[in-house]
Amino acid sequence: MRVTNSVIMRGFNRDLNRVGSLKNDTMHRITSTRKFNRASEAPLSAAKALNIRKSLYFSAQYKENLKVADSFYTEAETSLLQVSEKLASIRETIIAACNTTKSIDEYNIYAQQLERHAEEICAVFNTDTAGRAIFGGESDDAMPFTIEKDSNGNASTVLYHGVPLNAMNDPKSFPYSDIVVGDIGLGINVDQKTQEIDEQSALRISFNGSEVSGCGAERGVADIDLTSIKEGRAYCIDVFADNVKKTISFIGKGSATDNIAEIQKQLDEAFKKSPEIPIIDKQGVISLTNGGIVCAVNNKYAERTQKLGIDNDSGYTKKYKLDVENLTPGKEYSISVKIGDTTKQVVFAAGNDPDPDREDEASLHNLQNALTKAFDGTGYEPHVSFTEANKGVITCEGETVEIDFESKKKIDNSFIGIDNTINAKGLEAGKEYTFTISIGVQTAQCSFIATGVENDDYNLIKNQITTASPGGALVKVDAYDKAYIDDASPFAAVNAAGGGNALNESTKKLIEANIDNKKYDIRISLGSYYRDIKFNGVKDDFDATIDNLNAALKREFIDTAYDVTYTKADGLKFSTKALSIYSTTLSTEEGKGADEPIELEQIYSGNYIQLTLDAAKALRNGDIGYANGCIDRIVEANEKLLVEIANLGCNEDFISFNIDRLTTREYNSLERQNELESANLEEETTLLKTYSALYNACLQMASEVVPNSIFNYMK
Repeated sequence: MRVTNSVIMRGFNRDLNRVGSLKNDTMHRITSTRKFNRASEAPLSAAKALNIRKSLYFSAQYKENLKVADSFYTEAETSLLQVSEKLASIRETIIAACNTTKSIDEYNIYAQQLERHAEEICAVFNTDTAGRAIFGGESDDAMPFTIEKDSNGNASTVLYHGVPLNAMNDPKSFPYSDIVVGDIGLGINVDQKTQEIDEQSALRISFNGSEVSGCGAERGVADIDLTSIKEGRAYCIDVFADNVKKTISFIGKGSATDNIAEIQKQLDEAFKKSPEIPIIDKQGVISLTNGGIVCAVNNKYAERTQKLGIDNDSGYTKKYKLDVENLTPGKEYSISVKIGDTTKQVVFAAGNDPDPDREDEASLHNLQNALTKAFDGTGYEPHVSFTEANKGVITCEGETVEIDFESKKKIDNSFIGIDNTINAKGLEAGKEYTFTISIGVQTAQCSFIATGVENDDYNLIKNQITTASPGGALVKVDAYDKAYIDDASPFAAVNAAGGGNALNESTKKLIEANIDNKKYDIRISLGSYYRDIKFNGVKDDFDATIDNLNAALKREFIDTAYDVTYTKADGLKFSTKALSIYSTTLSTEEGKGADEPIELEQIYSGNYIQLTLDAAKALRNGDIGYANGCIDRIVEANEKLLVEIANLGCNEDFISFNIDRLTTREYNSLERQNELESANLEEETTLLKTYSALYNACLQMASEVVPNSIFNYMK
């Protein structure tokens, strides 16, 4: 077979190019120190190397997250140590203020020191790192903690992201309370139902300030200043009730009654889907019947609205309340009440009923009636609250109520026993005796001039009892001289028939029909009483609807002599409230201690900054008892804070452990990456020399063989 020059040339060029390519690849591996530059050169090694590079990238990110978290935890620990020192100083200041009797000026100095401590704690909690407040939750707000001042310029209320820390007892209900976490390579787990991150699978890099400093209060109400509402002006307020926030707005009306009705209407609409709707009473106090916390603030984002006067009574308040739980049933009490420039001696009887709830209710109504009667014609309208959150508190719109603790007297029942048994013996001839008949909250006042003759006085008392019929119910006295509700009461037949179901079949059908999330309005007549009952339906929840209806029934019929309830079995049922008869003959015996019916209201905050401000306010008012009560709570808060600091220390150890873990993993990954990607320079250098020799040999052969063959061919 003849080998032509062209065949020789093609073979030569192919070999020369191949050797040159191998030489160039080897030189590139030496200069780049890498085994390959494209994945196609070594697919298996490239795939493994890619996974290692990804692992190294995430390790670097995890270490960065840990460094950020470490700075947060270090700053947080330092901050809480400073707060702990401040709490110790606060405790010492309160103890120093309470140890000895001091002047008002001295108490003011101590109060100023406490306010300064509270402001310093807020400044510590506003500490930021990496451009974010450590205790601001998920917010970037530089100052999550702020303090509002009262009308006298004294620090009064601590706010967290604009919400009073007393407003809610659930830290997660405050704004920006969701956690911020950093992925540190543990494998983040997410709950598929709630879409919340499992905190055990990541590291928190933010702190909820309301949780760290405490929140909520033992109870609380929002006190709206009705006199600050002007007709035709627009108002917008945020109302917090049992961890639920709603914003309501309204236009001021011409009278306090109309304003109360309008505010209640807005509350009903705003909270219609909530477990309970807040109620505003005639004094402007917004509360919950279940005793939950209610707070209110002016909405700071509302445009062109007027500011409303609001006091949140969920901390220190200088209010007086009736101690209904410790009253002696059937016993009468006398208190000296001062409102404005008017002082009145108020006499009332404690409730007497086998049912403790009715006892308390009767006591409250007796006090309300006595206050109303005592201040009739003075221009003042004192009010006693019936709601659980504010039960027994005495207020008067626009005025300060004062109670003289030195003037209270015990009152003896001189002729009416606790079991309503009459004793007409020994009454003083010519002396006027007065007594009160109460059925539930309905009362009738009776009086007579004693003759000194037992039978005659007995008949006088009996006639008074039988003719006075509070609430329309008849009262009679039996042969045993005991007063009770007559069986001939207009509603005895209704009660015997199981509550008069035939009268309200349409109402029952309405309630049991297709309940929707809307307000229902029904009228219920009961003898001489009728009430318009407004309640919220809860769709597909008959029990919740009944609860709302019964709450409305209790509220609307509270001033009558009858209890009205709704049950699944019987529909609406009516029952007559218990009868009580009380003497109002005063004795001259002074009484204090267990016989004191009135006490200063004491509500303590769950937040130690607010507690500090409340202690300062109490000192200004000379209320040493309340300030003393703050001491133990400050100590408890400091103990919890030390536990929190210890937990932060454990977290810092955890961070150090994970940084070491990631560092070790990086070393191992880099070593494996080096095996997969780095070129062996000794081997590559040998190959380079080999390929260079081959390349030079090819060129030498070409200079000797190929040109001669060409010249010979031309020749």
